[in-house]
Amino acid sequence: MKKSNVVLIIIFSFIFLVCSGCISSHITASDEEGNYSEEIKGNNNEEIKGNNNEKIKGNNNEKIKGNNNEEIQRSEIGQASDQFGQESITSSEKTSPYLYWEFDLGDINPENLSEGRSNIKDCVVLSQDGKYAAVGTGETLTVLDVPDKNVLWKKTLRGNVSDILFSKDGKYLLVGERSVDGYIYSLDAGTGDEIHSYRSADDLGTSESPKYQPCVYKITAANNSIYIAAGRYWKASGYGLASRVYRFSPDGTLSWKLPETKNYAQSINWIDSSLDGKNVVFSTGDWTNSLELDAVVYSVNENGGLRWKYDIPPLKPYFVSAAIWHGLDVSDDGSMVTAYTGDGRKYLFYDSRMKKAGDGNSEWNSKKWQSNVTVPEKIVGSYIYTYGEEAKISSKNETLYLTGVTLPAYYPDGVPMAHPLENSLVSCEAETGDTLWTYNLGGRCTGIFFSPDMRFFVLPVGKDSSSGNSYVHGIHVFDNQKSGNGNSRLVWKFNTKGIVVDAAISSDCTVAAVEAPIKLENGDVTGKHRLIIVR
Repeated sequence: MKKSNVVLIIIFSFIFLVCSGCISSHITASDEEGNYSEEIKGNNNEEIKGNNNEKIKGNNNEKIKGNNNEEIQRSEIGQASDQFGQESITSSEKTSPYLYWEFDLGDINPENLSEGRSNIKDCVVLSQDGKYAAVGTGETLTVLDVPDKNVLWKKTLRGNVSDILFSKDGKYLLVGERSVDGYIYSLDAGTGDEIHSYRSADDLGTSESPKYQPCVYKITAANNSIYIAAGRYWKASGYGLASRVYRFSPDGTLSWKLPETKNYAQSINWIDSSLDGKNVVFSTGDWTNSLELDAVVYSVNENGGLRWKYDIPPLKPYFVSAAIWHGLDVSDDGSMVTAYTGDGRKYLFYDSRMKKAGDGNSEWNSKKWQSNVTVPEKIVGSYIYTYGEEAKISSKNETLYLTGVTLPAYYPDGVPMAHPLENSLVSCEAETGDTLWTYNLGGRCTGIFFSPDMRFFVLPVGKDSSSGNSYVHGIHVFDNQKSGNGNSRLVWKFNTKGIVVDAAISSDCTVAAVEAPIKLENGDVTGKHRLIIVR
């Protein structure tokens, strides 16, 4: 056979493998130069096996084995793309993402790359139709018209914005703050005019010290109602905690609060609701690990009445208390609830199988229904684990868990090495809890953010405090309807020079994200403080 024919056969075989889905195409883009490249590679040297047992290894000199055991070896494969020719194409259909718009958010002091989790609390959210983006940075709240690329309105609040959310009908913008007053606002989404406000400090107490002031931790929306978790902490001879859960109408009218007359003497950092608002879940716990408290998952109805609860004891001998950070999620139809403790344990509850209110613990055997993600284990002489960041129910058959940085189980022990699952997305089979696949992000991710129709989700990637690698910063977008592992579901990646601290995604795969500058170990500052719209 002529040499030219052999070359053609190899090329067409390679194209067939890509098109047939045996190879995961990772689409990456640069944010500064406008140059885009398509790279075909795995994630962290992960081996992906196709139907014929071919293996694809994710390094720069990867080898692809075909049916006849022939090897095609190459380095990077790239192609240029023109961003201006893509504006009329639906985001999910494009070959690469592009920077549609950037909006300057003003100067801030850059954090050091090597110093733990970020203290930048900027937040961003999109309206249900993706037309408007709201971004909070410090005391400044800005709403922007995304298609027209202009500012709709801007205002200064009494305190620092801690969470924001559009109501389901898009008429209202709900805003929470951390301040001496801890206000909860309902604003006209189109004008920014204040409709109602509620002072959570009247319930929680307050302090002149900013870190001990009340904070609205989480706002979640059902079809016709808003649920909010707020709290504060303080430290005297020991830690003190105070928390409340609220239901408001979208215009900010208070419906009820729990408890009615006093605070929970525990922390509540997260709350979620089914779309009809009839299954509302939150958890109490002790993030200080000093008060010897269980974490308790509560399910209440739209009137605040207890439906069921489940106690999660501390993971001894490592911890004296248990807590859930952002690791709590209920499915849109209310049938499933997952919990993910900070110490790395995960739980799944089928709502119909839980005992009725007043019966205390779940009927489930915790050893059967509890599974571990990254609980403490001994590595190089020290017990380490990765912090449980967030949990999401992606479908009836799958749950997702997001791990954080590596921590020592016993303070003040050091961390001899990064945990193998540090800063990773872990996919689990819903019924058994077995791990299906893992996807390493390289840097800390603040959350798993789904589009309103649950089609897409975005992961914003920030600091890699373990190795100081600044090349991991950016946005990873996935198609939840695709099958396979994380590489197979990846739609595109968009790299940023600074860390990405928050993100939101629309049903047409448009991403709004907040980037913040970072100071590298050599003293150089990289990245910008800006809102970016990527399509």
